[in-house]
Amino acid sequence: MEPVNWGHAFQIVLGGVVAVFVIMTLLALSTHFMGKLVQGYEKRKKEKAKTEEAES
Repeated sequence: MEPVNWGHAFQIVLGGVVAVFVIMTLLALSTHFMGKLVQGYEKRKKEKAKTEEAES
């Protein structure tokens, strides 16, 4: 039986942890910016409805 190469084992584990954090950060950022876009769209829609109501 060969001895365990702990350096390589920790490298694999830390690589996986880093990959998970990078993916989760990308998901969080994309969700944040999509939310900002949707909020802006809803805000413009409400403002347009207000101006149309005021004109009538």
